[in-house]
Amino acid sequence: MIKINLATSKVSSMPLGGSGLGVEFVDESDTRKNAMKRILIIMLGPLALFLYENQNIPGKMNELQSKSQVLAELQAYNAKQADSVAEIKKFKEDEALIESRISALEKIAKDRQREIRVLDLLQNVIPEKAWLSRLEINPDRVNIQGMAMSDFEVSTFLEALTKSVFLMDVNLVSSNEVTEDGVVLKRFEISCLLERPDE
Repeated sequence: MIKINLATSKVSSMPLGGSGLGVEFVDESDTRKNAMKRILIIMLGPLALFLYENQNIPGKMNELQSKSQVLAELQAYNAKQADSVAEIKKFKEDEALIESRISALEKIAKDRQREIRVLDLLQNVIPEKAWLSRLEINPDRVNIQGMAMSDFEVSTFLEALTKSVFLMDVNLVSSNEVTEDGVVLKRFEISCLLERPDE
């Protein structure tokens, strides 16, 4: 079959001889309608996408602006808090330094009190006929040197030191006779451990 488009609005079909070949006349308006339908179908996809974008993109843009503003606020807040964190860190470092200094001062104060107690003890227990010529107080040991009129005073002094709660391991290091200005005296040296204060 052969199709021939004519400019007429009528369609006619007629066989040509006995061969079965025919000529069909097609209306031009139907062809235009079919073409328009196809064009409309093809344009529906982009048109739908265009409408979807026009409806949703402004909302998405507003949401993006809102989230950008929140992000900017959070970044500003974080920057501000970073300064606060740095200040807190410096404060904690200063606090640790002050606490270590206070601890050192408390230890010094305890050691001084301990030394004062030892001096007070020596003053209270030393016999009348004995005196000290040298006193050395170290962090853990006390060395005492002195003179006495006799061995009795030395032993009395040694016994009193042994009974003290501030001193431990009291030992007579040396005791010998010396003559000064025609008087025979006993020179002695005592060593003992100094009780450590509670840390």
